[in-house]
Amino acid sequence: MNTAVLSPVGSSSYSDCLEAIRARVVARESKLYDVAVLVVYVHQLERLYANVGHVNAGRMLDELRNRLALVLRPGDYFTRLSDRKFAFVLSNLRNQGHAILAANKILRAGTEPLASGGQQATVRLSVGIGMFPAHGRTPEALMQCSEIALLEAWKTSQPVTVYTARKADELVAGWDLEAQLAKALEHGDLILNYQPKIALPDQSIVGAEALMRWNRPESGNVPPEIFIDVAEMTGQIDPLTQFAFHRALRQLSEWPETLGRMCVAVNVSPSLIGNPDLVDMVQGAAGLWSVDLSRLTIEVTENALMIDRQRSHRVLTELRELGARVSIDDFGTGYSCLSYLKEIPADELKIDKSFVMNMIANKADRKIVEQTIALGHSFDLVVVAEGVEDERVAQELTVMGCDFAQGYHYARPLAPDKFVEWVQGWRPGQVGSD
Repeated sequence: MNTAVLSPVGSSSYSDCLEAIRARVVARESKLYDVAVLVVYVHQLERLYANVGHVNAGRMLDELRNRLALVLRPGDYFTRLSDRKFAFVLSNLRNQGHAILAANKILRAGTEPLASGGQQATVRLSVGIGMFPAHGRTPEALMQCSEIALLEAWKTSQPVTVYTARKADELVAGWDLEAQLAKALEHGDLILNYQPKIALPDQSIVGAEALMRWNRPESGNVPPEIFIDVAEMTGQIDPLTQFAFHRALRQLSEWPETLGRMCVAVNVSPSLIGNPDLVDMVQGAAGLWSVDLSRLTIEVTENALMIDRQRSHRVLTELRELGARVSIDDFGTGYSCLSYLKEIPADELKIDKSFVMNMIANKADRKIVEQTIALGHSFDLVVVAEGVEDERVAQELTVMGCDFAQGYHYARPLAPDKFVEWVQGWRPGQVGSD
């Protein structure tokens, strides 16, 4: 009898899954059907642990596993690869569309609240799909294609993504980053560079945004959009964020007094915005380096604020009560509503660079920038324009009443010592510097 195969809890592994794929590929009797590998990712697992505790979270994940198993048909295979990943191997599919239908069933199975110990929580899932024979002809290749599709789903905030070769080369180049990232902090390969923030219209320097960089000795720089995504998906975002706060606040304490009262901004991942541990992380770093938290700005994207409104509101309120400032980053690219904007505990709005860089050539982008400045001021927020790359844009922003500017027109992100040199040599009105 042809039955579904469900691997026992605790015995799942990539090797088991590869064998399941191999068996179904070998058993494939004709080219009239496909085999699909679906890798399912559970987002924000750290938040789940923080909110309900490890015992209840573990039980909820077991419940999720049982729900996902109900999607199985006879002949399918299902396993739990890790705390945050599951895999399906589906055969007898007529086309890619059937794999997408299965993925949508998986997503629906995860939408209902999970319960344990009198507590409830919901999780968000993403699914990456790889197909045999279209995307890969070996078990290893199919798994890799599914993982690449999953990473693309995570990056684009799409619940389901099917593998394409379009970005495969870029993502495969970072295939081994998970293990290397864990060592990068220890070896000092991760650093913070600082991009100056300029006040308009007097062009005084008020601070900088701290931007993380990773230079691998054997292969050069890893783009932040790649290694930050890897950190998010592998649960390494907490130590990276802790590193960013400690390094940035330490830098503030070490910069010479001749620079004036510099402030620094640190970006915080969406997965941490609603986590109460963020407050302790920030407070601990400030205490260790004896830095007044009024000199720290925490940058969060508007989409991150929408993931869990109540918890993000609570955490950001606590941070502001400690003295830190909050900035809404990449404003204009997300989906937040104006009714929520009035409630966000924030001090600053950052206009996304995509609008600023095109505002001279594109009337619509110029209007967006102009109205965002007015909107921010109407809510008593200071407004920062990112992506300022020439003097004409800087002048237009000044006329519009924008408060601060940031971009290559002034300086690229600089190493700490180069930042000090740049600030000491800055004269209002001078053009950009590398």
